[in-house]
Amino acid sequence: MMNNLKHSKPAKRWAIGIGLLLLPLLAGGLWQRAMTVKESAANPPPGKLYSINGHDMHLYGAGTGDQTVVFVPGSGTPSSYTDFYYIQHDLQHEARTVSYDRPGFGWSEPAEEPRTIDALAEELHLLLGAANEQPPYILVGHSLASLEVIRFAQQYPEDVRAMVLLDSGSPEYYAQKRELTTIALNRSVAFLRASGIARALGSAGFHLPFAGEGLRYNLLSEEVGKVDLAMFYKHIGSPNNLGFIRNMNENALTVIRHGPLTNVPMLVLSAESGAPWASVQEQLLNWSSAGRQIIVSDAHHYLHWTHRKLVVDEIKTMLRASN
Repeated sequence: MMNNLKHSKPAKRWAIGIGLLLLPLLAGGLWQRAMTVKESAANPPPGKLYSINGHDMHLYGAGTGDQTVVFVPGSGTPSSYTDFYYIQHDLQHEARTVSYDRPGFGWSEPAEEPRTIDALAEELHLLLGAANEQPPYILVGHSLASLEVIRFAQQYPEDVRAMVLLDSGSPEYYAQKRELTTIALNRSVAFLRASGIARALGSAGFHLPFAGEGLRYNLLSEEVGKVDLAMFYKHIGSPNNLGFIRNMNENALTVIRHGPLTNVPMLVLSAESGAPWASVQEQLLNWSSAGRQIIVSDAHHYLHWTHRKLVVDEIKTMLRASN
């Protein structure tokens, strides 16, 4: 009897300790849910929603002109509207500019279809058509969006005027990159979001660097910054991105199977990040016979924020060369 009591005391201590650890996570999770509902109601879509393959997709357009620049966000970007906000407005007197949210991000509904590269390119093509955005387009893609941009140009060559790739990887790089590592990072960040830890850190003035938030939030106006932070807390580490990550290797192989592009003007803007990444950028440059590269010193992966003027000036140069 005495032995049973002795053994039960450590077990109770463990149970109490685990309970004390779980209680803040439960409270944080409830806080996260309540705030997400509140912020969603307070932030209606700034653009328009279009039904594409059975789910609504959000597209935001700014400016007018004879040419159209389409911004394609990197993997896991919570809101394309806030990520490309300043660049779109910098260019609004030069051209029509468009940003959009992939299914499950920003104000777009999740999609049930597998996140294959052909499905992604088709969705973008249908979305631009539904919004009556006029081709041919200058496609500007960040990071993993290089696969979508190149595949779009492979599938719809007459709709593409030129391409700008912002610190993107090559198809060869993404064909070999370990999907499990990226998935593990996604799940870790998802825990920080769902438990309310990410929101608590933000309330304390520390914005997590994932998806460029630590950089972007500090540069946005107060009004747009609130929208950006709400989208970050809602979508960072979202399971909607897992389908894209899980298909990354196969998507890259699909692009590789269809081969490089011919005579499509392509600008590769590369952050200077050491020899391995420089090699990847050289591979990427070979994906168009009309490609050129600019290596940007002291640049962040989100170089459209650290070197916004350079990006805008180069897009303007491309617009004028296309006239």
